[in-house]
Amino acid sequence: MKTLKIHSELQTLLPPLTDEECKGLEADIVAHGCLSPLVTWDGIIVDGHNRYEICQKHGLPFETIELTFDSLDQAKLWAWQHQEHRRNMTSYQRTALALKFKPMLAAKGKANMSSGGKGLENSPNLTKETNTRQEIAQLAGVSDNTVARVEYLEEHADEETKEKLCQGKTSINKEYKRVKEKAAKPKTTPEANEESAVDEPKASENVPCIEGLTSVVRTTLKSIRQDDPEYLICSLASHFRDGYIEDLIPKAMAFLHKEKGPKVTTSILNELIKQFKNKR
Repeated sequence: MKTLKIHSELQTLLPPLTDEECKGLEADIVAHGCLSPLVTWDGIIVDGHNRYEICQKHGLPFETIELTFDSLDQAKLWAWQHQEHRRNMTSYQRTALALKFKPMLAAKGKANMSSGGKGLENSPNLTKETNTRQEIAQLAGVSDNTVARVEYLEEHADEETKEKLCQGKTSINKEYKRVKEKAAKPKTTPEANEESAVDEPKASENVPCIEGLTSVVRTTLKSIRQDDPEYLICSLASHFRDGYIEDLIPKAMAFLHKEKGPKVTTSILNELIKQFKNKR
């Protein structure tokens, strides 16, 4: 019995058969033999990994056909194009797999253009990206838009979403829209929160509030009479520790100027100046 080489990238190119599919294929080969020859490249299996495993397990003979490829990528592309099993894959699976051939197809298109070849690659109205996307769409049997959306999801969607798409439990359009909308929302990061906290005005900057009160837990200028300069000065002196009075004056003046206007502010400021001159 022939012993063939297995390349992991060719073996895992397509999703594995289900248990039911494996049992059905095994029963058929045991009953009728391996009717389809395995395709090889320099002794490496390109198509027929499941048949080879079953024949090895039961000691059954099989035939091979040797093909020649210029590269592993070409062998993979051939295997993909000749696998009937891909028909059972979801649109997302087919497209995601076809996207793996994008670098090779792009290089092929570039070579065709440089050699003056004819075809999509030389259409003046199409870009290289568009040409490659069209080829991928043909491989997967989907539209160009679907290719673009699956490519975006492959890059930005989480693994749980991708698994649901592979199983056909959700649609490409639905998840593309959801992931796109999520990406458009501003991100909240610890750094952003820290900057926001620094930039956001504190309550004491809008309505001056001073900590360390003696007779009141928390006092603001709104709770103190402001129509009488002497009363205001006395209130400041009685409600706040001495060390906070000078710190409060600029904020108090700005607050009063906004609330009462320049006339009242000027009057109070003059009284405060006199008061502090007497204290010093």
